[in-house]
Amino acid sequence: MSLDSSNRENDVRIVSLDVMRTIALFGIIVLNYHGYLNFLFGIIVLNYHGYLNFSGALSTTEPSIYERWWHPFNGVLANPFPVGFVMVAGMGVSLMIGAINTKQVITETRWRLARRGLFLFTLGYCINWIWPGTILPYYGAFFLTASVIAYWSKQKLILLGILSMIIAAGVESWRFAQTFNGNFTTWLSPAEADSPRNLLIRIFIDYTHPLFPWLAFFITGILLGRNYATLKIIRLRLLIISVFVVCFSYLANAVIRSIADSSSQTDQSWRELASTRPFDRGILYVASAIGVVVTVFVVLDFLCERYKDSQIIETARITGQMTLTIYLAHIFIYNAVVNWWQLVTPTGLDTAMIMSIAVYASAIVWANWWHNRFGQGPAERVYRRFGG
Repeated sequence: MSLDSSNRENDVRIVSLDVMRTIALFGIIVLNYHGYLNFLFGIIVLNYHGYLNFSGALSTTEPSIYERWWHPFNGVLANPFPVGFVMVAGMGVSLMIGAINTKQVITETRWRLARRGLFLFTLGYCINWIWPGTILPYYGAFFLTASVIAYWSKQKLILLGILSMIIAAGVESWRFAQTFNGNFTTWLSPAEADSPRNLLIRIFIDYTHPLFPWLAFFITGILLGRNYATLKIIRLRLLIISVFVVCFSYLANAVIRSIADSSSQTDQSWRELASTRPFDRGILYVASAIGVVVTVFVVLDFLCERYKDSQIIETARITGQMTLTIYLAHIFIYNAVVNWWQLVTPTGLDTAMIMSIAVYASAIVWANWWHNRFGQGPAERVYRRFGG
């Protein structure tokens, strides 16, 4: 029996955002199943509690090109998917605000964002106990931040995004320099969020998706969302700029690495500062990630517009509306299949990819069946009930 239509999602949605979520979801599932990186006590440690193939991911043997691409730490595909999720979340904030900005509407919207942020933060904090490094508490922190900055001017948002990049790069640069003096600044990489201080450190500057510099990705989404109505006009210009930023970032990285190739502290510091690897938090990393994700979104928005009546786009659109439910489900599916029933054992990227595709394909089928019968996904329904 179908639920009453009043319970269905009535918000106006943009197809390309939902399709972007669907695509990003696949990458996140693969990366989560293949391996995940935790920073503990200033060094990389392996967490066998919830992820496949850590030993394979860190293997010193010659990896194939696919293993290099999907390397969960430094692979070229390790970063765009979660960055895409965060950018789309920022766009969603702008679209939620709308054009009516009376004092009452602004207050209601701020509280709505704060409630959604609190829900995701609390949910993520609990999920982190069984799935370390989950993006959900950071997602909550982004929405809590949005409740403050959502109505800021473009200039203030850009300054805040730049500041988040500078702080992140500055902290990592300082930490790297301290290692030459024997100070490994382990207090900035707490093993657990077991105190208010450690929780704040994790949320703002350490672990998997800290606000510094990930706030820059979120703000990019907010600014894109504000200009979505004119995206068709500026699409080509935005595409050219994004591609240029990506090329410049990687070229600058290559040049600096070729010049600073000695073992001196100064050269190593320059190489660290110019890094494009996610966990080095460098400015070139942030710039290249923004460039890649904006490029993908611009192309995807064009394809969704051109093929809006195709079944593939429609299927992806519906799936993208249930990413919270599917994200939570992929965690419990993994624990059941791998940890509890031991039906799957790590053998390499092939195992992770097969399992990811199986879970992803099943999720698409389920999401479309559920949507046609019940409307909103179960997790999304609870989320909207609490957050509005």
